[in-house]
Amino acid sequence: MYLLRPARLEDLAQILELARFLDSLNLPADESFLAQRLARSERAFSQPGPPSHEREYQFVLVDETERAVGTCAILSKHGTPDSPHLYLRVREEERHSKSVEIRMQHHTLQLQADTDGPSELGALVLHPDTRGKPGWPGKLLSWGRFVYIALHRACFEERVMAEMRATLDPEGRNAFWEAFGKRFTGMSYAEADRRSAVDKNFILELFPSTPFYTTLLDEEVARELGQVHPETRGALHLLEQAGLHWIGQIDPFDAGPFFGAALSQVIPVRETRNVRVSREAPPRDADARIVSSEDGGQFRAIATRAALERDQLRLSKDAHKRLDASPGDEVAVTPLPASRRGGKTHG
Repeated sequence: MYLLRPARLEDLAQILELARFLDSLNLPADESFLAQRLARSERAFSQPGPPSHEREYQFVLVDETERAVGTCAILSKHGTPDSPHLYLRVREEERHSKSVEIRMQHHTLQLQADTDGPSELGALVLHPDTRGKPGWPGKLLSWGRFVYIALHRACFEERVMAEMRATLDPEGRNAFWEAFGKRFTGMSYAEADRRSAVDKNFILELFPSTPFYTTLLDEEVARELGQVHPETRGALHLLEQAGLHWIGQIDPFDAGPFFGAALSQVIPVRETRNVRVSREAPPRDADARIVSSEDGGQFRAIATRAALERDQLRLSKDAHKRLDASPGDEVAVTPLPASRRGGKTHG
């Protein structure tokens, strides 16, 4: 049975290993960066407070041997005056000529900066060996962070967003950057990605401030706008099931889409409720749910079959042990997303 809990500094080596599967701006395979992230995360979990760019919550998913098999994060504030949320706003424009009776539809891109942005779902990575295994590890990793938000609403903004990974070629190049960003900065994608981790001002200073017509891009490049990396489609599907949707923005570096929603519309946030642990065991065909506890001051969550009867939750002995919960204890219960074939969440 998998357990989702706050990451600790002693998890650094294992999280670094997981980061190598992704090596993104949000979760780089950089030991120094990750050590600082974990230090900030430990402070955030121990001293929760209002949204701040300093409050970053890093989670780790561990198996029954305490091996880290996944990690994800919540950045409580993305977009401040010192570090704005930069994006390209995608708009539609129609042009019509009466004289030749031609009507054309165009898309435009315009750089914008948000200095009072939402909370952000940080990069999520699940070890390839764990994907598709019984126990709902991917669903727990994705939706489990929403459970933490539900239990600590004052620590997060009213809206949440996620940047989805775009496609790269085998050499690590991005077609949109080669056709657009590189022409205005003179930098390779990798160099611009590294620089933006510490300073985004060069994007504001060098990118065009006026709308840009995607019609001017090669058709192949234009088709890639807003498309996600094939390996990201599963993660995107879980976010869509949670209620997130495309918000009309793409990343100015790689044209990956931004998805978001008001927290009030996010299903696992809206439907998390507090109940008491029952003494009874659940039936074998009980629905799978996320069950979480903060008893003792530390958040922990599992995915397990559990039967909800009014304000009582029936759990198996293994779930009691894994969650360190006893009959009568207060826990939170959250639905798991249904499988792709619909109906109840299957094992």
